[in-house]
Amino acid sequence: MRYATAVLSIVLLFAMAGCQGNYTKPDVPPSAGVYGKNITYAGAIPCAECTLQKLTVTLFDDGTFRLKRVSVGVQGGGTKVEYDLGRWNRKSGRLVLNNGEKWPLQFRYISGNEIRLLDQRGNEIVSNLDYSLRKTSFVDFLSGPLTMNGMFLYMADAYTFRECRTGKNYPLVFATPNNSIEKQYLALRSGPGKPLLAKLSGRFSIRRPEPGAASREHIIVQDFKRFLPRGTCRNPGSPAAALYGIYWKVTAISGSSDLLKVSGKVPNLVLSTYGNSVKGYTGCNSLMGSYKHSGSGLSFSKLSTTRMACPGSSGQIEKAFLAALRKTTGWKISGKTLELFDSRKRLLMRLKAG
Repeated sequence: MRYATAVLSIVLLFAMAGCQGNYTKPDVPPSAGVYGKNITYAGAIPCAECTLQKLTVTLFDDGTFRLKRVSVGVQGGGTKVEYDLGRWNRKSGRLVLNNGEKWPLQFRYISGNEIRLLDQRGNEIVSNLDYSLRKTSFVDFLSGPLTMNGMFLYMADAYTFRECRTGKNYPLVFATPNNSIEKQYLALRSGPGKPLLAKLSGRFSIRRPEPGAASREHIIVQDFKRFLPRGTCRNPGSPAAALYGIYWKVTAISGSSDLLKVSGKVPNLVLSTYGNSVKGYTGCNSLMGSYKHSGSGLSFSKLSTTRMACPGSSGQIEKAFLAALRKTTGWKISGKTLELFDSRKRLLMRLKAG
């Protein structure tokens, strides 16, 4: 009898392992007190460009979703892991996942525990292969990492982020503190309390914003990409840097590049999107002034600084920086690099966005 019981236990163990084989382990262990009526579906579906694709979809009860796609045996070998997010809705027995792309991912409800993938136009996939995802016994948090666009706001010593695809607001926590992000935001915003479009990579985490407060989702920022000052969630703008509203850091000044390495203090400037003012930092003092831009022409005027004493290399950098700005008559942007030229088209200074 004991032998039979042992054998039965082993059989059940392997059966359970087989059932678990269609999806990967959850990113974060489930927590019933946080997840409410959220649901996770998972399965292994056919893949035209890989050996197998493991798909996990979690539907949150606030109308948002997160998705994880693990492509096994992609071209060249290896495994590719991708995450996505957006909003979901149910239409006439179909589950539609809207992630902002032209063709949303669609499924048909087969039963309360099964959904089947449809083609990009929402039609049935005619095949004997299994395109179904099945409800799991746990809720998979699908924490990421993901690259996201959203409206960034810094106020009362707190960072918040309204993610574009879901429209949800999240507190931000930086994995590595970065004071320059606050400075960039304050320099680029159009006014107090005004958000800026930003791009970042991070993971979702459930934590308490303060002792005694209810737990909620945060985004842990692992890599802050950049601000997109003239962009919105609806129109993020060009991925290449624009002249206006960008936090430009000096990387080279003609004849003075060695001083930058010695000092360690990097001059910067921002040309306002609204009006024609310029402000920045000389490597020692704050900078204020005006600019004039027309086509490939660019010039600076009425430049003034605060009056802090600048001994040694910092004073030399300030002098070279201001001299380059006063000689500037032209500009060119390549990717995220801005170059300033004099009237004879000689390079005066090179700056990098962000």
